[in-house]
Amino acid sequence: MPFILRLFGVGSLKILTMAPSARQGADVEQARYFALELARWIDKLEHEIGHVGETTTVITAKRHELDDVRRQLDALRTSFPAAFL
Repeated sequence: MPFILRLFGVGSLKILTMAPSARQGADVEQARYFALELARWIDKLEHEIGHVGETTTVITAKRHELDDVRRQLDALRTSFPAAFL
């Protein structure tokens, strides 16, 4: 998909923006990348939680973090369903 870019200038500040259709495609691609990173984070936390040498306090903190990361992934799925097709 070709991207359509526009350059706006305000004084010496130049802002590069994309046309709406290109921006939507870029948003979906970013959502896909972020979803992969969140999935890796989930795998890492699940592995760390299963590690026997951790204290109860650390495991509890990691479980809370895991729940938070899963919520972020669910929110991403809701906001960008096209990224998960």
